[in-house]
Amino acid sequence: MLLSAYPRPNEVLSCQPSQLTARRLKRNSRMERALVADFLELPIAADPQKEAMPMTMREAVEKAWENWGIGEESSPEQTISENWHKIVGVGFAGKCAPDSLNESTGTLFIKTASGPVKQELGLSRKKILAKIRKLESCAHVTDIRIS
Repeated sequence: MLLSAYPRPNEVLSCQPSQLTARRLKRNSRMERALVADFLELPIAADPQKEAMPMTMREAVEKAWENWGIGEESSPEQTISENWHKIVGVGFAGKCAPDSLNESTGTLFIKTASGPVKQELGLSRKKILAKIRKLESCAHVTDIRIS
């Protein structure tokens, strides 16, 4: 059996996501550094990740918050969700929930658990809409669709 780093003439190389593992990526990185060092006739450079200090938990959390947009201005959907029990009342808060908000039309879509809850919310549609419009950054909500 002949082992070689080069593909055989009939062999097709593929890069399936399932084949990419951390170990294989590290090996390729090492091979790339060795290839560059050989080409430039220099000694092989040390792996920069081995010398780097690990990220602290605080840095990891801050990076995650930054990537996910946590801690920034709250969106209208977030404001509505946080105040939902005040908007529809404690009795209905567990039986319905805001689903989505169409920013362009100003329509809030509400999902309900049953027909009677949908009917009750429909009867108090104007009150609910008035409470939502009083919330910060929610003045543009003009309609409610209950399903």
